[in-house]
Formats: sequence, C-alpha cells, structure tokens
Amino acid sequence: MMRNVMLVLLCFMLTGCAGLADYTIDLENGYRIDRLSAHQIAIYGDEPVQSGDKTIVNYLYVPAKVTDAWWNEEYIVAKQIVLTDDENGYEKPSNDDMSYWVIDVNNHQVFGPFDENELENETDKLGLTELISLKPINKLKQVK
Repeated sequence: MMRNVMLVLLCFMLTGCAGLADYTIDLENGYRIDRLSAHQIAIYGDEPVQSGDKTIVNYLYVPAKVTDAWWNEEYIVAKQIVLTDDENGYEKPSNDDMSYWVIDVNNHQVFGPFDENELENETDKLGLTELISLKPINKLKQVK
C-alpha cells in the first residue's frame, strides 16, 4: 500500500502541475493579458478586432510574447518579444527583435507592430501625449 502511495506521489511530482503559473490580468473595457505558458503571453479582447475583412473574427490583439504593458481609458500600449522557432521547432524568444503595439480600446482596433521610432510617431498621430511608462507583466501581476 505504501509503495502505491509513493508511486502516485512520484508520478505527480514528475509530471508537474501544468497551468498553475497561468494567470489573467484585466485591463480596460474587456481587454486582458492571458499567460498560458512561459512564452504564450498575449492580449485578448471580449470584442473582435475591427478590420476591413468582415469574414475574419479575431479576439487576439497582440500575439505572444507580451513582456510589458501600459494603458489608460483609451489606449493600451504593449511591448512584445517576437517568438521564433528553434532548430527543433519549439518557439523561443528572439534575443533583440522587439515590437510595440497600440490598441484603441473604444474602437477595437490594433496598430502595429512598430519599432520604437514608429511607436513614437503613432502615439503622436493618435494624440497620445500622456507619458507612457511600460511596466513588466510580472510586476503588473503583483499589483492586481
């Protein structure tokens, strides 16, 4: 009997507890950051992205891997490390391929990806004069 209990405990420890580190951070107007695994951290919305193609329904606003975010009542700004496939076909973060995205939360539109200069131009174009201070996702999780 004791051997069976030890075997069950050993199996449990070896398989781990998938999903225990997953979480959701709620943002403005039905948007959220979902962490589904270490690299699958993305921004989703309750409403689909508005695009010119009405045949596509997409709730994914910023693809993985979102590392930092900032938001107010009108916009969400996200920083993303682009994921690439390694030689075995597994996704891994690129070392220095960063992109930035801007979400118009009221009109359900997403703009990007941008580099830092393009982000500055886009925020100027949108009239976003507020200081944007991106915060790391792990710090946002602690605040919530």
